[in-house]
Amino acid sequence: MDGYENHYRWYHLLAGCLLMLGAVAGVWLIGTLFQTGQDTLLRNMVITALGMAILGLLIRQEAAERLLQYDNGEHLLRLLGCLGGCLIVALACVFLPAGAWPFLVIYITLALYGSTFIGVAAGSVLLTVTVLVSGAGVNILVMYLISGIIGVSLFRQLDTEFKVGIPLAISLMALLVCVTANVVLFANERLEPELLVIPAANVIISGILLLGILKVFSQSVIYRYRVTYMELTAPECELLTRLKEEAREDYYQSMHTSYFCERIAGRLELDVQAVKAAGFYHKIGVLYQDSAPRERGLELAALFEKQHFPPAMQEILREYLLPDHPVKRKETAVLIMADAVTASIIHLLAASKERELDYDKIIDSVFRIKLDSGVFNQCRISMGEITQMKKIFKEEKLYYDFLR
Repeated sequence: MDGYENHYRWYHLLAGCLLMLGAVAGVWLIGTLFQTGQDTLLRNMVITALGMAILGLLIRQEAAERLLQYDNGEHLLRLLGCLGGCLIVALACVFLPAGAWPFLVIYITLALYGSTFIGVAAGSVLLTVTVLVSGAGVNILVMYLISGIIGVSLFRQLDTEFKVGIPLAISLMALLVCVTANVVLFANERLEPELLVIPAANVIISGILLLGILKVFSQSVIYRYRVTYMELTAPECELLTRLKEEAREDYYQSMHTSYFCERIAGRLELDVQAVKAAGFYHKIGVLYQDSAPRERGLELAALFEKQHFPPAMQEILREYLLPDHPVKRKETAVLIMADAVTASIIHLLAASKERELDYDKIIDSVFRIKLDSGVFNQCRISMGEITQMKKIFKEEKLYYDFLR
């Protein structure tokens, strides 16, 4: 529960309560404006309150279990602010034709600034509120639910290459098909050119909004630490230079470890920049090996802050270097195995220069030892991903010649 203590504060709870009250007040105001019956209005207000309360609980749980994607766990106010903006848009949709609601944008935005699960859950709650308040049919709920889930699935994990063209095109095509099938054909029973105006306008406006949101997201999240990572992994970086001077063998092993971290993280669709940079610095503890364990932890934590290590990189290094931080991140598991395999092969090559090594056997042995040790008992990595990791190591046999 350390993630909960570190990232979820009283003001996050206050913001969640204000969002719930604001949502209920908005539903009441619109219901009063439309002269909705008292029974229906009360039902809408109760369901809205329950839905927003559930979202607050889900966000707390995602933060506690570190399941929020990218760096969203360190920026919960940003997520709550995004939820508030989407709530306003959802309530404003009541005044628009059902075929023009931009819920695809809402689903994807909440997924990007939260997580895949938060995107689906929050988008569905806001969609339900809008459908209830507007009095729209179940077909409207279903069409935006399906198109929203498709969009969230396609934008599930964006890496540093930020390839959004195909996901964007497929998402907009799915939206067009859903709106046409459920609004135009269902409501009018025949297809006429003028009936496509609203669906086409929805697709165009949603596409423009998504492009803008993706641009902001790439600058504020995906590439936020790009320059920092470049500076930290540059050979002339002061800390790396010090490691090279004081622990030359550890320095070169770190370079090889970082190579495998980058390769494996890319194949497993993890945070490539963070785990690659952590590979460069995972031996930095040798510079503080004369300190007591507690003092060593404090010195390393101070070092991370002083060098402005990005949050994701800090978490990986804490789990790797500090014994009181259990291994939970998949990236840390990649780092541990990359270091173990690299260290084992370097040691065996140095001990037996004249004979060829059976790399497959060595890799199998290293994986077996690590798994039996229980180091990954609390890690979110799956056995399928561990098997794929092992396969990647066995594909790199030509690279091991550089370790001699």
